Amino acid sequence: MMILDADTTFVKLDKLRERMKRLEKHPDMNEWQYTRLLIRALAESVSKSKRGACPILRGVRDDAPEAVRDDWQELVAVLVRKGIRRLAQKGARK
Repeated sequence: MMILDADTTFVKLDKLRERMKRLEKHPDMNEWQYTRLLIRALAESVSKSKRGACPILRGVRDDAPEAVRDDWQELVAVLVRKGIRRLAQKGARK
């Protein structure tokens, strides 16, 4: 079992965030479906990894567009189980 690489995971999360932001501006059903598959693949990868010994300083935002909200929430739950903290929704932090 591989140890969770938090840095690589956050790079993937950032790319997914950028993708979701772009798709909110220019919706495409095929791209949303592909994004959902990417989120599920990352969740599966993280769930199969072993929790690392080093504390993870960065957190993951738990808000997501409606098109991928359920898949994103599942990914966030997996990340929380692996020691990555959940951040409040963007609007709630203001």
